[in-house]
This record gives sequence, C-alpha cells and structure tokens, in this order.
Amino acid sequence: MKNTSFLLALLLVASFDAFAATGDELRFYDVEVVIFKNSLGPKGQEFILPDSSPRIDGDILDLSSSASIEAAREKSYEIIPIDKMQLTDTVLKIVNSSRYSLLAHVAWRQPGVEKDQALPIWIKGGRIFGEEFISIDNQVDFELLAKTEYLNSQDISTFPTLEPSSTQDSGLRPDADLYELEGKITISLTRYLHTYADLVLRKPRLTIDPSIEVPDLDPAVIENLPDTRILNNHSLKERRRMRSNKLHYLDSPEFSMLILITPYEAPEVDLTT
Repeated sequence: MKNTSFLLALLLVASFDAFAATGDELRFYDVEVVIFKNSLGPKGQEFILPDSSPRIDGDILDLSSSASIEAAREKSYEIIPIDKMQLTDTVLKIVNSSRYSLLAHVAWRQPGVEKDQALPIWIKGGRIFGEEFISIDNQVDFELLAKTEYLNSQDISTFPTLEPSSTQDSGLRPDADLYELEGKITISLTRYLHTYADLVLRKPRLTIDPSIEVPDLDPAVIENLPDTRILNNHSLKERRRMRSNKLHYLDSPEFSMLILITPYEAPEVDLTT
C-alpha cells in the first residue's frame, strides 16, 4: 500500500513538471465565471458593424462536450461542480432580477501556465436559435454595403440587388444550434494572472436600423435587404490583468462578465497509510 501511494505521488510530481517551464512549483487556480445580459438593452442607439464569432483553433476545453472535458484532464483541467462554486448567491440575484438575464455560470480548475500552454475554455449559453435564423459571421453587412456604395457613387443604379429571401445570394448562411452566447476565455499566468475574453452575444436584428437608411432609396431595394432574422454579433473582446481572490467585472453595452480566480491548495497526500 505504501509503495502504491509513493508511486502515485511520483506521477503527480512528473505531471506538474510537464507544465512548469521555469522550474518553479506549479500553481493551480479555481476560475469561476458568471455571464449575464442586460434585459433592458442599452439606452442609446448602437450601430453594429459586422463582427465574426470567435474561432476554435488548436486545443480547447469545450464545456458542452464530455469528450473534450475528459481530454482536458490530461492537462490537469477539471470542472468544478455547482455545489463547490462561490458565486451562487450572486447568480441567484441575477436570476431574480427583472433587469438582467443569466447566460452562463461555469467554473473549472486549471494550472497556472503561460498563454501558449493554457487551454481556452469554450462557453455556450443562453437561448438556442433555430434554423430560421441566419448568422452574420464572415459576411458583409448588406445594409452597410448599400449605403457605402451609394455614398461613393451617388448612383442608384450601382446598388446590388437581391431576390427576396435569397440567403445564398446574399452570402449569409443559415445555421442550426446557434447559441445566444458563445466564445472562449483563456486564463494564463506569467508574472501576473491574465484573462483573455473573446465572446459574442447573438441578437436578432429586429428592424432595419434607421441610422443607415439612405434618402431617396428605391423602396424595392429596401424590400430586398436581408430580413430581420439575421443575428448580429455583439462582442466582448478584452484582455485584463487579474488579481486572485478579487471579483473582476468586464462588460460591453449588451452583456457582462464576472470572474473570480482563487488559488487552489491541493490536500496533502498522507504517504504513511
């Protein structure tokens, strides 16, 4: 029994050394994230430029995939169960508020490593949009294109034309299982802790934005613009230096994020039993 415990301790030390590039003792952190949106929306009129969703490139921990969670354990990443989370009371206040709506509440444990070694955490949350909605990802906003070409040429004949409901011609693609919230969060440690957030909140374009309407535009052109089922991406993209044991707040006009990073002390292994 003693030999088994000793071998287990050696394996743990070896796995820690794989992460410690500088030779310092590897530190672990519990990371808890709460993401919520402002149900009342911003007070002012916001002009939304086309913005692509974050991309998955390289290894990633997808919290919606059990296979991804299992693979991440090999790099010492662990999911923290809800009964061990520290921000539950804050989440309850958000849930019971008429002003805010909860999008995601997640927590995980990870090693403190440099950014090129850290696994980005892929998060999905909120509403799931059906196939009747269309993503704006990687596409030119057609309304903005129409206005730009008009202002550049002052010639209505140069306007591109679309057949009604022709999403293929517009370059827009229909998608299934588009989440209201999606993106990645990366926590790294060099001299300081850093958080890299790259998230989008997808929101239906309910009406044609009056700020981009063109005077004397042919009504037929307006009718052929992409319909209100397009999902605009409202982004929250930020890099922030963090202090452990302190609640940090990141926000955009449409949604916000609370993040708490706590140093984790592993329980000592008793090698005498």
